[in-house]
Amino acid sequence: MGCLGCGRQQTNNQLCHDCYRWQQKGKKLLNHTALYQYNDAMRQFMQQYKFNGDYDLRVIFNCVLSQKINILNADIIVPIPVSDHTMVTRGFNQTTGLIEGIQYEQLLKVSAGQKSHQSQFNRKIRMMRKQPFMLIEQVSLEGKEILLVDDVYTTGNTLYHAADLLYECGAKNVKSISLSR
Repeated sequence: MGCLGCGRQQTNNQLCHDCYRWQQKGKKLLNHTALYQYNDAMRQFMQQYKFNGDYDLRVIFNCVLSQKINILNADIIVPIPVSDHTMVTRGFNQTTGLIEGIQYEQLLKVSAGQKSHQSQFNRKIRMMRKQPFMLIEQVSLEGKEILLVDDVYTTGNTLYHAADLLYECGAKNVKSISLSR
């Protein structure tokens, strides 16, 4: 059982506190899908893949993530970008690595001056962060179904910031998927 909005594991299928709060802020829920629970094993995987730079690990979940993305049937798949600073220091975007072989559009970029990893912040600070993204170029998404892809869903703040921009461009619906929640 889990939250119908974000997939958080819980004892019922009602909206969790976070999704209720997103609704109270006027957000359309992302109907998020997470393939796995963020547990110790996933934490170790992310540490090795994302922070230690073991790019070869990207293929471990590629097939199952690709299959689920295809089932979700979106018009456009949009991965969450990393900052220029992260790209220089890490050398790759962990999310695009996970979906290698899937056709996607890089519509978003991290605004200049943004370089901190979300993982460096506690929940309260994450939830107060301002819009970190901007559009790479003006685009019309009129009537399009968009699927946002990220590696880990923690608070939802990153995905909701991205969704806000896509809705401003006319997206009909934005849903999301992550490797873990």
